[in-house]
Amino acid sequence: MDLGIILGDCPLEISERDQFNGMLRQVEAAQQAGVNYIVIGQHYMFSGARWLQPVPVLARLAAEVDPSTRLCTQVLVGPLHHPVALGEELATLDVVTDGRLIVGLGLGYLPREYDVFGVPFTERGRRLSEIIEILRIMWSKDSLNYDGRHYQFRDVPVTTHPVQESGPPIWVGASGEAGVRRAARLGDGWPIRPQEKPEDLPGIVGAYYAARREAGRSPGLPVPLRREVMLGAGHQDALARARRLAGPYYATMATARADGRVDVIEDFWVLGSPDECVAQLRQISGSASVNPVITRANWPGMSADESVDYIRELGRNLVPALREVNPMAPR
Repeated sequence: MDLGIILGDCPLEISERDQFNGMLRQVEAAQQAGVNYIVIGQHYMFSGARWLQPVPVLARLAAEVDPSTRLCTQVLVGPLHHPVALGEELATLDVVTDGRLIVGLGLGYLPREYDVFGVPFTERGRRLSEIIEILRIMWSKDSLNYDGRHYQFRDVPVTTHPVQESGPPIWVGASGEAGVRRAARLGDGWPIRPQEKPEDLPGIVGAYYAARREAGRSPGLPVPLRREVMLGAGHQDALARARRLAGPYYATMATARADGRVDVIEDFWVLGSPDECVAQLRQISGSASVNPVITRANWPGMSADESVDYIRELGRNLVPALREVNPMAPR
């Protein structure tokens, strides 16, 4: 089983330069720890926090990571982008990363982002589907022809193609039934959000693969799993540590989202000693086809030193054991 680190938002009290330097330090620590997925999400004008934008950041990080490390956008808010601009930018990024890019696309959940961009929030599902279809054409052909509800193109020349044949893998973020079916039909993977209980994973992963079969597609690869992990001396110590570091973040998210909750850590996180955390991840892997596991090591309020120390802790106490866990084959 592989481990990935997601680079998230940062409090506004930290300067842009210090935020990016902290990212560089986290990536360096992740390489030394044996982490082989570097992931970054996207928001615009997020209340009280800053997100550095994924495409330029990953272009810079491409020079910092090993050839075996994959770089991933998880997730770009797809409908806020024009598909031609997005197709060219991501094709260029795949060239810059020498074919190590994974493209994560999703709907987002903040209506105010859509308001600023002048995109109707209610159209986001259909727009995302059309954007993915357009990207597939742009990455595999020399001319773009497309006639959709929201986008129409005729004989548009395509001059920039990705290194990866037919383009980078596309992970489609989704949480509801319609979104999961979209991911199964159009994507190469479905990153499972961290707000899914471990006992529910076999059913929801099974539904995803059933939807792929229904769409006439092969099972593909195991699906990536976002899962927060906190190591400690034991369960209670790890829980207390997680609440201290992540509690303020969840309080902010509960304010930003109507369905946000503060009391999610004990229900959804992997918590405990290194052996206990490995056992929990092994149990998940034995019940559902998931890989990699992507976790966060830079909660708002953590210093760069604390984030680096925690990534090193993961490298010492979790990564070697996870390498011995074989993910279940998709079915």
